[in-house]
Amino acid sequence: MVAEKVLITGFNGALAKRVTLFLENKYDLIYLTSNKKSANNKDIFYWNIKENYIDDKALINCDHIIHLCGFNIMNKWSDKNKKLMYSSRVDTANFLYHKCKDLQVNIKTFIGASAMGYYGLNKIADVDENSPAGNDWLAKLSIDWEEAANNFKNIGSRTINLRISLLMDPKSGFLRVTLFPLRLGFTSVFLPSNLSYSWIHIDDVARFVLFALHKKNVEGPYNMSTPLKQSQYELIKEIRKYIFSYALIFPIPIFIMKLVLGGRSQLLSGGLHLKPTKLVESGFKYYFPTISSFLKK
Repeated sequence: MVAEKVLITGFNGALAKRVTLFLENKYDLIYLTSNKKSANNKDIFYWNIKENYIDDKALINCDHIIHLCGFNIMNKWSDKNKKLMYSSRVDTANFLYHKCKDLQVNIKTFIGASAMGYYGLNKIADVDENSPAGNDWLAKLSIDWEEAANNFKNIGSRTINLRISLLMDPKSGFLRVTLFPLRLGFTSVFLPSNLSYSWIHIDDVARFVLFALHKKNVEGPYNMSTPLKQSQYELIKEIRKYIFSYALIFPIPIFIMKLVLGGRSQLLSGGLHLKPTKLVESGFKYYFPTISSFLKK
């Protein structure tokens, strides 16, 4: 039996690499990269939306697309970078849609990486998939991102939007930044430290992608977070307990983080608790529902 063809964007990203580990040997994996040096024209193809270029071989006979590319949201929020963040997510999704239409490639599934920013970052609330969108620039980005993904419904595709919270990955992102000062014997929490911190392990996101490809009733937006509601302080304490129990925790006023990071501080200040209602109801089982479940290893 011929394996189904899955196209993954964001070839060099941490999440794409984890998704690959769970999908390889099950699917015929093809990748798109915006780095010419990474392309081999066999299973890794170069694309450039500014030049309206993509190698058609990447899309021909494609069954599923997993769209994970995007200019890092933790880069400085300058006007130039915001445009890159938008274009690398929204414009690329629209580009893929129009290319599929032109080539008459009717993919079965389109899975897009959205973000918890859909609900707005300047609020303290429990939100599920039916909660209203926010009104800041990151919420607008996420709304347009999902709308671009939903265009694939016009060619009969099942679309899934992953509203991802903080990704726990020892090799990248929040956890890597948190572990570094812990090794030196200290870490910090931002005041107020009792605000919710929603997170999910990178392996559980990758496993859900595989789960979604198999389960044809999985469709629409999904909050990608663990069910347990935790504050920033509780999260840091639990990490410290299993890694560097001797480390001291220092409170830092949020305005200091704002001075250092500017608007990006909203990504780390907390407040939103993503309720993974649809994720739980789908029957998906977490490998890592708590911090201790993976830090013990």
